[in-house]
Amino acid sequence: MKSVIRIICITLVSGLFACPVLWAQDKERTYVDAYTSASRTKTTLSGAALDAAADALKAGSADLASAAEAKAPGYNARQGTIGNVMSTNPDGSVGISTISQWVYSRASGGDTVKLQLTEGQNAFNLAEAGRRGTLFVSDLTVGGKEGRYFVHFKVVNVDILKYSDEANAAGKFNQHYSGQADKKSQFTLTCRVLAIEEVSSSVKLGTKMP
Repeated sequence: MKSVIRIICITLVSGLFACPVLWAQDKERTYVDAYTSASRTKTTLSGAALDAAADALKAGSADLASAAEAKAPGYNARQGTIGNVMSTNPDGSVGISTISQWVYSRASGGDTVKLQLTEGQNAFNLAEAGRRGTLFVSDLTVGGKEGRYFVHFKVVNVDILKYSDEANAAGKFNQHYSGQADKKSQFTLTCRVLAIEEVSSSVKLGTKMP
């Protein structure tokens, strides 16, 4: 019996000393982002190809006009391209929201993309500075051919317009807002663009707005 207890104790002590070694090895592992992973269906862009894609995304943006702004004299609606915002749900599955309200902006300090989501799980997933996600956009014309892109981003600012009948009546929500029946809030996310990937024509999640 004593020999059995001695073996158990030695095993436990050995395990305790082994753990820090395993933790140290784990800390040294290189973190790999989705957009640096190997894939034959995606190509991370740089140089002139990156500029061309960014310009196409800017041209394909809609606008974030509120209902009140859209009703103002002289307003011209900007026909944008449908985008699919992707994030990670709490259970590890992929959350996807199809939206028309997104704007890509170019700047010397780094490109940004602004997204508007109606309250829901995908909005909750991204509603905190530092959260990361991806915008998929297709049906863009680049160099005379159709382009499809993954825009990987990090959220830097979150603005939540909570629902109220007064705010809705005043036209403060987006002109395409559809959450009135369920009294849902509107999330505006300002995001820093981390990378853009060109996607193979075999991948297609979105279509142009009618």
